[in-house]
Amino acid sequence: MPPRVSLAAVLILLSGLLWAAQVLFGTSPWESGAASLVTIGFVIEAAVLVVALLLSPGRWVRIALAVIGSVWALTALLTPVGFLWGLALSTGAAGTALAWTRSLDEWFHPVKPDRVPTEATVLTLGLVWLPGIIGRLGAPEVTAGGWILVGFGLVAGWAYARAVTGSLWAVRLGPLPLGVLASFGLAPWAATLLVTATAALTYLAWTPPARMATEPPRPRRGQPVSILPEVTPPGLMEAAGYSRSGRRLEESD
Repeated sequence: MPPRVSLAAVLILLSGLLWAAQVLFGTSPWESGAASLVTIGFVIEAAVLVVALLLSPGRWVRIALAVIGSVWALTALLTPVGFLWGLALSTGAAGTALAWTRSLDEWFHPVKPDRVPTEATVLTLGLVWLPGIIGRLGAPEVTAGGWILVGFGLVAGWAYARAVTGSLWAVRLGPLPLGVLASFGLAPWAATLLVTATAALTYLAWTPPARMATEPPRPRRGQPVSILPEVTPPGLMEAAGYSRSGRRLEESD
C-alpha cells in the first residue's frame, strides 16, 4: 500500500472527527437531536471513506470523497470560523487532494466485473449515510419520522450489505414512504431534498444490479478448448489415453 494512501486515510478520519467535535461541542445551527445525528453522520462518513481508501474497491472512492468533501465544506459555511473549524477544514481538504493526486491513479483501479455493482454500492452508502443527511436537513431539530428513517437506514443498509434474506424488499419498499413521513415538519426545501433522496434510493433498489448484488454468484462454466497434439506437453497426451498423433492408444495398438 502506498504511504500516501495511509496518510490520506488518516487526514480524512481526523477531519471527520474534528467536524463531529465542532458540531457537538462548538457552535452550529443544529440543536440537540439534530446535532447528535450530524455528529454520528460525520463519524460514519469518515469511517466508510477510510475503509474504502485502504481497501480501494474502485474509482468510486474518489467520487465519494468529492461528494462528502462538498458536504463537509457546506458545514464549514454554516459554522463560525475558529481554530477547530480551520483544522477540520484543512485536514479534510489535504486528505481529499492527496487521494486525487495522479500518483495514486493505479491504486484506485477500475471496478472488476465480479465485484459489487455501482448501483448497489450507492444504495448501501445512501442508507448508512442517512443519519448525517437527516440531521443536516433537520435544522434546528429532527422530527420523530426522521428518527424512524435513521433507524431503518442503518438496519436495512447493514442487512442489504450482508445480503440478508428479505433485505432487498425492505430497501425497495421502505425508504420512500418513510422519507415522506420524515419530511413532515421540515422546511419546504429540506422536505423536497429528503423525499428526492429517498426516491433515488428506491429507484436504485429496483435496478437489476441491486438485485444481483444480493444473489449468490453463479459458478462459471468453462468451454472446452482444442489443443493441437504438436503443442501438447510430453506425457499429457499419454496420460489422457492418446498418442502423440492424437489417436487413442487402444486404436494405435
